[in-house]
Amino acid sequence: MPVSKKTKIKRITNKLLKDSIPHMKDLIKKALDSGALDLEKWDEKLNHMIIPKSIFIAVLKVTADQYSSIGTSFEKEMTKDINNLKCFL
Repeated sequence: MPVSKKTKIKRITNKLLKDSIPHMKDLIKKALDSGALDLEKWDEKLNHMIIPKSIFIAVLKVTADQYSSIGTSFEKEMTKDINNLKCFL
């Protein structure tokens, strides 16, 4: 029985995610070592998620930029698909 398009797309997307994780972990280390954040002001009892979430969002954005379609012939189509998908996620 042939593999469905949905299954193939899922495999490729999961591979992209799996391949990105080591790089994302490196970016977390880089963020913590960068000096860009005042780690001394972090209070693990009060607002303990602000700095971790800031790092996480920055890492996601940098990672997303790797796969950006800006300047390609697919830019318009991908932007439309991404904005549409964000409404459903």
